[in-house]
Amino acid sequence: MTEPAAVFDESPRAFGSLTARFVASLIDLAVLTVPSLILERLLVHQGRAADFAITVLTSVYFVLGYSAAGNGYSVGKFVLGIRVVNASGEPLSVAQAAMRWFMSIGIALPIAFLVIGFERGAPVQTGPAFAIVVPILCIVVVDSYMALAHRVSHQSLHDLAAGSWVVRRAHEGAVPETPPLDRKHYKWMVLGCLLMALWFGQAYPWARVIGQRSVELMKARAVALATGKAKTLIVAPGFAVQNSDTVWAVSAIATIHAKPQTEFEAEALRKALACSLARSAPLSFRGAELDLIVGFDPGAKGTRPTVSYFADLELTPGACNGK
Repeated sequence: MTEPAAVFDESPRAFGSLTARFVASLIDLAVLTVPSLILERLLVHQGRAADFAITVLTSVYFVLGYSAAGNGYSVGKFVLGIRVVNASGEPLSVAQAAMRWFMSIGIALPIAFLVIGFERGAPVQTGPAFAIVVPILCIVVVDSYMALAHRVSHQSLHDLAAGSWVVRRAHEGAVPETPPLDRKHYKWMVLGCLLMALWFGQAYPWARVIGQRSVELMKARAVALATGKAKTLIVAPGFAVQNSDTVWAVSAIATIHAKPQTEFEAEALRKALACSLARSAPLSFRGAELDLIVGFDPGAKGTRPTVSYFADLELTPGACNGK
């Protein structure tokens, strides 16, 4: 392999900028979104098959693009006029391209599976999640920091792992040599990882609970809209800490497509909506207060705009029969 040429003054003209790399990533994301949505729709009833297919699609897209097959380009990088090369200025080998993909995108897959767990109501407990996610987030911190600290080449951790550089399309030949990273930067990277671990240890227990409730309420919202219980609906979990206790609540703002002429009719419609949400989101409503603000179509008469229910008192299965 040819050694990088020691031409420090040419370096700024050789390497792609951080802005170009970022915009190229957004374009690649847009390119991958359409086929990913199609795969999800086609494999919606096939368990994890859609997740596997999207992972394979993303892997092939980047590995082939950065290797000789794509001449170092993804679609985004081609549009922005930058490409991925090795020290000699040639496209990466398949092994190098695979390593670059894994360190930049593939390593984040465990986090994606953790998020999928929220949707399926089976989030990982704090200890295992810490062991899975914190190392990944540390790599993300180091990767981002290196891209900024290498002020000329913007070579990040995934570039170092693969032996790659991102250069401008016009650059030819070996990659120019750039100054090494000062040792003081390693201390900042270690500090960043420690702060990330501390933050995650505090945040995840709450995210685990709130994430479950949020996903459940989004499903309940979809049910309420699909069954005509509401025309528009915004719903979200909430909580308040009182000493060592946590008091949970559900906030909802809705418009019901109806014109009740009496408070009795309006109350029946409000309660039907509340019961629909409570049935579809039992975890979120367990011992929680529902703050419900309801509006009706123009022409409704004599109705109050706001009413509060308490899930443990009024939204019992018996109270919601037929609602």
